[in-house]
Amino acid sequence: MWKTFTRPAMIFIPFLLGILFPQAHVLNDPPINAVRWALAVMVFLSCLQIRFSELKPRREHWQLLGMNLLMGVVPYFVLKILLPENPVLANAAFFVGITPTATAAPVVIAFLNGRIGFALTGFTITNVFVSLSLLLLLPMVTGNFTVSFIGQVAETLLQVIAFPFLAAVILRRIWPGIRELPKKLKTFSFLLWSFTLFILAAIAREYFIENPHVSRWNIAGIALISALICVCNFWFGKYLAPKRYQRECSQLLGQKNTTFTMYLALHYASALVAMGPIFYIVCHNTWNAWQMYQYDRRKFLRQKRNGGSAETKKN
Repeated sequence: MWKTFTRPAMIFIPFLLGILFPQAHVLNDPPINAVRWALAVMVFLSCLQIRFSELKPRREHWQLLGMNLLMGVVPYFVLKILLPENPVLANAAFFVGITPTATAAPVVIAFLNGRIGFALTGFTITNVFVSLSLLLLLPMVTGNFTVSFIGQVAETLLQVIAFPFLAAVILRRIWPGIRELPKKLKTFSFLLWSFTLFILAAIAREYFIENPHVSRWNIAGIALISALICVCNFWFGKYLAPKRYQRECSQLLGQKNTTFTMYLALHYASALVAMGPIFYIVCHNTWNAWQMYQYDRRKFLRQKRNGGSAETKKN
């Protein structure tokens, strides 16, 4: 029974450790840049398992992409119009809503016995097209339309998305057997994910320590916006999809690559705006932990019943 708590623990324990040891935020500073490298490795491992022959875009994938873009743009403009004197809330909503599907989403879908091929196709489509859209959307949000700024955004996207993707494609051509590596490194991938959660929690705690003057209303507002967008994502993903794809679509739209947009927010907005993706991490991982617990619990009870039935027949 204790096994049902393992994966949820690997989500929440790193968060608690990061809060207890805010000094770990230095791991994200140059020259270490732990979050950037961890993000690149997770993208690389996810791309290794993509079989292009199995990537079959369906109408649901494009609907998810459209909803993903709308969840970033619509809340941004709504808050921009309603609260023009407080752009932090609108910017935080943008970085939360625009976030593409998490690299770990196919992994979680696999844990939940869902359609991995469908998940990998959705992951690929949202990450490629959302990344391309950011070349135009980030200048809009930051108000910086200079060529040099757009170049900086493009360089960042190349480092954390394009280069790992290309490296995976090239290595698969040279060494086809490397496609099986992610299966062997499932535990490592989960530990790497937990490690990034630890650093992000440390960054958040350090920000609050260094900025005690920050408006608690702003922080509460960002937390509320993140929670509302999280609920909408999982709900829209489930109820706008056909019944057979509800679990996958809900996960693809709800589980976000928050490490990616938190990294962008820290670089192109502010640490306060980056609180949006950080709060979202808590929200979607709380739901993930609950799903994993429920799935593992049902599996444990089913095995127990089957074991009991087999023992009864044996006697």
